[in-house]
Amino acid sequence: MCAMYVNSGLGLWDRIGPIWRIAFEEAWAAYVAGTVPVGAVLVDVNGAIVSRGRNRIFDNAVAGHIGGSRLAHAEVNALLGLTGSSLDPRALALYTTTEPCPLCIGAVVMANVREIRYAAREPYAGSITVLDATSYIRSKKIRVIPPEDPDAEAVSIAMGNEFHLRGNGPRVAELVAGSLAIRPDAVALADRLHAAGRWAVLRRMSAREGIADLLGQIDLSAQAFEGPSTPSRRKKYE
Repeated sequence: MCAMYVNSGLGLWDRIGPIWRIAFEEAWAAYVAGTVPVGAVLVDVNGAIVSRGRNRIFDNAVAGHIGGSRLAHAEVNALLGLTGSSLDPRALALYTTTEPCPLCIGAVVMANVREIRYAAREPYAGSITVLDATSYIRSKKIRVIPPEDPDAEAVSIAMGNEFHLRGNGPRVAELVAGSLAIRPDAVALADRLHAAGRWAVLRRMSAREGIADLLGQIDLSAQAFEGPSTPSRRKKYE
């Protein structure tokens, strides 16, 4: 059964493109390490990756990245890769597997990065609307590209929900309820695999195999995905 799901999902994995694949590889590494499954990359105007990072809240720091701190978010670690760089941050784009939280929105604003792309909405802590909060933030004119691929969004949400189910923290009910409102298919997948103990098997796989397995099991018939064709979901904040 594992091989069947992996084989059916490999085409979807290949389809999401090299930048998103690396972002999801970072998210998967975070998930396997037992921390929040979010990954992020910074790319230049040619699509070359100049920095990458993952969540390390519950993991150790490595050279150039912080860890073991509530501030050790994926986007922050990716942005730390710009330290000492001669690159113009205004020409860079941040790709992140989950809608950034208030901390990460602030980090993007202060780092002078001018574009954010995120693979999945996060109705609980996601704070893309903070870009409209003050005249200073609006003056940055940060371009936002919301989720464009329902499969990628489902994988990100499923991973996040399983992480919180396994951790059984004080806000797990609120986190799951938020995800359920937008992607019931992803929540159902996370819950089903969690109950079956399947996630423990997935964590022993590579990012490519594990995520392909998830992609092969997504039932999009249950989704509530609002694509980027809606004008309000693709805009420059100004």
